[in-house]
Amino acid sequence: MTEQKGPGLSDEFLNAFVDNQIDADEKAGAYEAINADEGLNRKVCELRKVSDLVRLAYHTPPVPNAARRPVRRLTSRLAALATPYVLTPFLLVAGATLGWSLHGVLTPHPPVERTRTTVATARSPMTKVLFHLDNGDRAHMRQVLEEAQHLLARYRADGKPAKVEILADGPGLALLRRRLSPFPARIAALEARYPNLIFAACQDTINRLERRKGVEPHLLPQAVIVPSAIAEIVHLQHRGWTYIRV
Repeated sequence: MTEQKGPGLSDEFLNAFVDNQIDADEKAGAYEAINADEGLNRKVCELRKVSDLVRLAYHTPPVPNAARRPVRRLTSRLAALATPYVLTPFLLVAGATLGWSLHGVLTPHPPVERTRTTVATARSPMTKVLFHLDNGDRAHMRQVLEEAQHLLARYRADGKPAKVEILADGPGLALLRRRLSPFPARIAALEARYPNLIFAACQDTINRLERRKGVEPHLLPQAVIVPSAIAEIVHLQHRGWTYIRV
């Protein structure tokens, strides 16, 4: 278990959290700490942004699913080791590139209507976690379902309010497609057991499938559609959600 400092979380632990290198029990505790501390939440967001900027600046080409996780670990470690003096000019260039690439994509859109909600109690703040699945590998799909279930079960047992969204885009949309999903029964059972669990599908991905491949991806009945995965991530992070990329 990674060493934690005082009431907060160490830089080493946060980098391991961003890298998805800690176990489920440690993650559950980290979610609660991050949700309760605005400064800590901001720090985790910044670590993820730096990791994404590093990946964008190097223009990493698509690689097979099996090789993607080591790349994420490497970029996160590079972000942790880089000094402010080295990163400052680099982030200016990468930030400008990212800003231009997202221009027009992040246009504010009305929040998606969510009928499945949980009322936070006066004693505990609502913990809100967004799991982003953009990988079509079966193991990744199983992992995101297991982590969401573990988190919701633990918070329910502790009497604490929590809300989870699983956002699927790109190859990850297969999780929510009727003919491709390897776990339709499990998804139905989870949705029935946890009304505060949301399965969201990216409209941009659906449009690309229809336009490029002539495929109409029929979704499972548990899925709700959001206009854009990127816009949804930014929108929820601004509302205090913790972002986890699986």
